[in-house]
Amino acid sequence: MAQVTKDETTGTDVDAAQQQAVNADSVIVVQGYRQALESQQSIRRESEQIVDAIVADDIGKLPDIAVSDTAARIPGVQVERGGGEAGRVLVRGLPDYTTTYNGREIFTAETRSVALQDFPSGLIGAIEVFKTSTADLVEPGLAGVINVRSRRPFDFDGFEVAGSVWGLYTHQADEIAPNGNILVTNRWSSGESEFGALIGFSYTNLKYLDSTRSNTDFVAGGGPDGTRFPDIQRITYGEGDRERPSINFALQWSPNPDLELYVEGLWQGFRNRVSDRETSVPLWGGSGFSDFETQDGRPDLLESGTVTNPFRPDGFQGGTYNKTDTYQVAIGGSWDAGPLQVAADLAYTDSTFTGSTASVDFAFAEPQTVTFDTDIEGGDGGPEFSFANFDPSNPANYVYRGFYEEAQQATGQDIQARLDFDYETDWAILPTIEFGVRYTDREAHREFGNRYWAFEDRRLPFSAVPLDYQLFDPGFRGSNAQSGYRNWLSPTYESIRDNLVELRQFNQGLGGTAFGVNSDEAPPPDPLQTWDADEQNFAGYLQSRFEFDLGGDVIVDGVIGLRYVKTELDLSGTQLVIPAGGGTGVLTPTTVDREFEDWLPNVNARIRFTPEFQARLAYTQTRTRPNFIDLRASGTLDQPPTCLDQTPVPENCFQTGGGGNPFLDPLLSDNFDAALEYYFSRTGFITASVFHREMEGFIENSVFQGTTPDGIPLRLNAPINSGSGKISGFELQASTFFDFIGLPQFGVQGNLTHLDASADFSYDEGFVNGERRVDVVNRELLGVSDWSYNLIGMFEAEGLSARLAYNWRSDFPLTYQRRGDHLYTEEADSVSRLDLSVSYDLFDNFTIFGDWTNILGDPFTSTLTRTDVAPPNGEPTGFVATFPRVVRYEETTVSAGIRFRF
Repeated sequence: MAQVTKDETTGTDVDAAQQQAVNADSVIVVQGYRQALESQQSIRRESEQIVDAIVADDIGKLPDIAVSDTAARIPGVQVERGGGEAGRVLVRGLPDYTTTYNGREIFTAETRSVALQDFPSGLIGAIEVFKTSTADLVEPGLAGVINVRSRRPFDFDGFEVAGSVWGLYTHQADEIAPNGNILVTNRWSSGESEFGALIGFSYTNLKYLDSTRSNTDFVAGGGPDGTRFPDIQRITYGEGDRERPSINFALQWSPNPDLELYVEGLWQGFRNRVSDRETSVPLWGGSGFSDFETQDGRPDLLESGTVTNPFRPDGFQGGTYNKTDTYQVAIGGSWDAGPLQVAADLAYTDSTFTGSTASVDFAFAEPQTVTFDTDIEGGDGGPEFSFANFDPSNPANYVYRGFYEEAQQATGQDIQARLDFDYETDWAILPTIEFGVRYTDREAHREFGNRYWAFEDRRLPFSAVPLDYQLFDPGFRGSNAQSGYRNWLSPTYESIRDNLVELRQFNQGLGGTAFGVNSDEAPPPDPLQTWDADEQNFAGYLQSRFEFDLGGDVIVDGVIGLRYVKTELDLSGTQLVIPAGGGTGVLTPTTVDREFEDWLPNVNARIRFTPEFQARLAYTQTRTRPNFIDLRASGTLDQPPTCLDQTPVPENCFQTGGGGNPFLDPLLSDNFDAALEYYFSRTGFITASVFHREMEGFIENSVFQGTTPDGIPLRLNAPINSGSGKISGFELQASTFFDFIGLPQFGVQGNLTHLDASADFSYDEGFVNGERRVDVVNRELLGVSDWSYNLIGMFEAEGLSARLAYNWRSDFPLTYQRRGDHLYTEEADSVSRLDLSVSYDLFDNFTIFGDWTNILGDPFTSTLTRTDVAPPNGEPTGFVATFPRVVRYEETTVSAGIRFRF
């Protein structure tokens, strides 16, 4: 009988020869865009689930520096960018996905996932997005599973050294940073026994600067002739230096063809030095407006003008240092015992995040006459301001406002174990039965403390604070806007971080003793923002592969399965209860135990009409566990108001409080998927997918009504499970090289995604005229674009490779806030991006390459809308005001380097 193993890429059983072919195509032997497309096609075509993937066509050759940027090229994936890279990742409109590394869960500190950009892209073999699940997979979040697949020594023929070295230039920061990676591997054989070892090192560095002009998120009255306007404008610089060192290793040993054992590990480091700064300019409180203009057709909305001596401007200079170390080590193996195959994996993960933030705050010594425009003509639009007479380099123009500091630490550990069995039956319809168990014991801890020393009333010169000052280099490179005021006198990042003890002592010497005699130390943990969670998760599954013939060439196969999941939660924290009459509150330890049980069925079917044409149908149930920070058992019960002593208790008389909500339930979803797939060549395929999600239990922060155990009316600000929701949409993608028209050097890829995502959200606003006022609003999910697409052109011939990639997503909602009878919404405008990658093989094992990202350099922009609404249903009353909100210039990067392989 042929040796049978489980392909870790697709989850399907293949014989040894097929396994070797799949590995060759999807892991390492591929060299070039053409082979990478073949690998992507193979993964999609042969998988049991609906899976889209991007495969590195060679070591260090994912198409982007950050893995999260690469993920943005996958159908159904949207990203939000900042700091020179893609940050928040959404799969089919949601961030609720599970991240896995080689099939096992991985996370950062107290969170349930890891940022994709933390993975060392130079050492990654593939990124796989599982949009439907099977019972043997780790429980996916609502959005699915994103698996990052590394390389192992048996992927190679023998000894190999490969790596890259490059310099990365960022346009806004105007800096060059070194980057590099190297992988060393070898394998040895003796008779039937084989042994392999691999180690990889990666270091990436990005110096970034995001330059932002903004109007405030509030529309005020008080303008000339009763006009309304955003009454604060800001310049914000998000500057930083982000480093990610990483090491991974793998050992494989196969004493005979039926047995394989492995040990592998990963260390991911994250170091982020954030030197953020801001100037905030109020437009309110002045003695009058002059030379003002209103919006076209809206005489009630102020657009521009000059305001004399409004409230004084202020700002800050930050000095933040964040550090994360995540370790994962695993041991496992597989054994082929004839009709039964057994696989086991045992892993330990440990992750610690440490954050330290310091902010030195200033205020202008005197009010300034301000000329402003909420939406300038030409260029990129948006806000702009200038001062009549102000020298930003003069220390006498600033006074010391205060010092803010916070310290936090979060940790997470887990032990996860799984055991899987595949049994080959003699049944034609059910050729394989699979079953297994999985156990995870996860601990999470977070502590946070902060404080603020306020001294503006002392009127101390800003330069009296013992720091080094500079007129820093301005941002907004490539823009003519905001030319009148772009930079100001500010402490250096290094002097803040190197003098934290002196800063604390300086502020304590000014009389800031409210924080105790040890104020020369970092802020101690706040018990109300400190919590622990211990989660034990047990899962068992049973599934069977099926296959039958419908006649002719039509074959149906797939997987049907059921997964049982039991979760036990032990949550602990601290509650602060302030007694009636006020006084010192009482800190009380709090513990809450929770338990969940779920039965999660799934069916994935494939209908193969011809070898080239097939369809897929899938039904799955998933659950998404709440984040630990939402479940935290810490919070505050405020002092009971005196109105509670009245009989009867008046309307809108409540004891108030806030914190976490340990009684949250998981978010549940029924998922329906269908797809048509046509594979017309080794690199050519066209697919169309439709999907629908019915969800219940979205988690959001809200204010809701309840009662204490003593029956006292209670109004809490905490996370809650909201109402039902849905996501519907479709995905189209196509990919090919043009061999069939005589142009084998040229290839294209394209995909299009449409999403319709909304949910019911409740807004409990107490009692109005004797009736409880609860608005239930069905609204779009935040951060989700209705449309997105990617277009990629490729050229490959005579050692030259070039890839030009265009990404676009339509506008999307960013915020939704109810402030009394005013509704504030912020919507991001459509976002486009063009990236270029070029490489040339000087020799067989030596390549020069270059990348240019965000070529268009278009800024991120958003719009703020205030709509006045009436109770009880939040219907608009007629007044609507719209202003530009943000114009942010993000990084364009240029890199050049060498890639080698021996």
